[in-house]
Amino acid sequence: MRKMKTFYLPAIFLASCAIFLTACGTSSKLPEGFDEEKVQEQAIRDIDLASSNNYEGWADRFQEDLKASLTEDSYQQYLDLLGEKGEFQEYGKCAFVGQEQDGKNYAACVMIVEYEKGDLQYTVGYNEDMELVQFFAK
Repeated sequence: MRKMKTFYLPAIFLASCAIFLTACGTSSKLPEGFDEEKVQEQAIRDIDLASSNNYEGWADRFQEDLKASLTEDSYQQYLDLLGEKGEFQEYGKCAFVGQEQDGKNYAACVMIVEYEKGDLQYTVGYNEDMELVQFFAK
């Protein structure tokens, strides 16, 4: 009986990983005015900018009303997390998410980025002017 549990647990884990990886390769329809290629390219540029230790440049990319909520301390926490992950390896595929709220359209790219010592999942969101409204790494 114990051997069966050992076999099925890894099998269930591998199946759930396969479903997750398949989902990362798909995309939902973005709202009108957004192009998948442009959203992905901008997400890569914003991740690169955030990783460059340029707080002012990164903070300037945000929608004006969100800039006041940004702090150099939280940015430093992100840089510390990057330091733990080691050297950048490569960008993965982007899964796209679109949303309309209060008559405004938003788009986000969810992307796994590979580093030497582990991956980070980024969620990078934009308003219609391609200003950042969300930047999250876990």
